[in-house]
Amino acid sequence: MIMGAQDLRGPADMIRAFELAIRQLGDPRLRAVLWQSLALSLVLQVAIGALAWWGLQRYAHFDIGWVNTVIRWLGGAAVVVLALMLFPASFGIVVSIFMERIADIVERVHYPQLGPARGIPIWTGIWTGLVFLVAVVALNLVMLPLYLIALFVAGLGAVLFYAINGWLTARMYYEQVALRRLSPAEVKAWRRANRWPLWLTGIVIVFLGTIPVLNLIVPVLGTAAMVHVAQTLKPPAGPGLPFRSPSAGR
Repeated sequence: MIMGAQDLRGPADMIRAFELAIRQLGDPRLRAVLWQSLALSLVLQVAIGALAWWGLQRYAHFDIGWVNTVIRWLGGAAVVVLALMLFPASFGIVVSIFMERIADIVERVHYPQLGPARGIPIWTGIWTGLVFLVAVVALNLVMLPLYLIALFVAGLGAVLFYAINGWLTARMYYEQVALRRLSPAEVKAWRRANRWPLWLTGIVIVFLGTIPVLNLIVPVLGTAAMVHVAQTLKPPAGPGLPFRSPSAGR
């Protein structure tokens, strides 16, 4: 039996949200979307790997011959690392295309009382995904020197990577889900009032996205989990702000 919103209580809300999302992957309707998302994610993964390889071959040249030789030997590993580092950038594209269907399927099973969502135009979703992609790529390239420096401090590079990309990912996922039912101003208020749980959710999504094979289904899994997380958020404080769930019907 699939549990609903009444089962999401306490400090383990986020963990429970991912558990519910994983359980629903067996839903035939969600599985159909999963296969389509999987194909697109795979294409994007290959494209990102090819781009990383091209960048390495094109720009990683030094005057010292032995350095170039070392780079060639380490090129394969470097491409894998760069592809994993940039893979969160592809989340926005996949989510923007499939988010509406994923969220609808999850809500019909777990939150039927909400009724149909107002939804967002497909081009608005795609534009949001493209902006997210550019932001992730640009920010990670800017942060690359810090990542390299952080390699000399155990764990610091990973902390920086997950923190930065988790913040961007949480914002994109939450806004895509919440804008289906709330106005931009309401979404902003709810996001600010719940920045820490949303950030932690984004970090988990990015972490799962750096695990090979599993990262191919992260856009579906992350969207489904964010629908559940949105139901557990606390209302924003302040006069005139809506005291209702970010996913509640209008």
